[in-house]
Amino acid sequence: MTPAEDSTIQDLRRELEKAREALGAASTHLARHAEMNASLHCAATVMYSPLHAKVTAAIRGIDQVLDRTEAEAISNGQNNDGIWAALAADLDRCQHGRHVGDPCGSCGVNSHGNPHMVIGDIVGYDVYGRHIVMPDRDHKHDPAAWRPQHTQDVA
Repeated sequence: MTPAEDSTIQDLRRELEKAREALGAASTHLARHAEMNASLHCAATVMYSPLHAKVTAAIRGIDQVLDRTEAEAISNGQNNDGIWAALAADLDRCQHGRHVGDPCGSCGVNSHGNPHMVIGDIVGYDVYGRHIVMPDRDHKHDPAAWRPQHTQDVA
């Protein structure tokens, strides 16, 4: 798998996790609504809506996709640092939550990304004083891309 494909899968997994969280909240809301209606009408059984069934099916579908792609993330050695890798990968998002180049209705046609983080900007230093820079979109999941090739050790 190429680094670009790997970064795309990581981005899609994060978006699916957000959708799963939102659908979980919707499912809980719909269930409480059905239970309230049942108690209001003194019904012996709760009748869940077709929408509740569709939300539940969508959650199951998202869970299946996340399970299928989870093994991929673990085999790439990202199982222990997943939270930190996700944080670093999100540094290029615009204020509306879209990565550089992704469609964003608020930014215009495509997102311009984080105006405070431009590709090639120094974002920090390692313990030896070497630069850590913002890599381009296709290489942000590659730890080597965060280190410029031409830097020298600080004396």
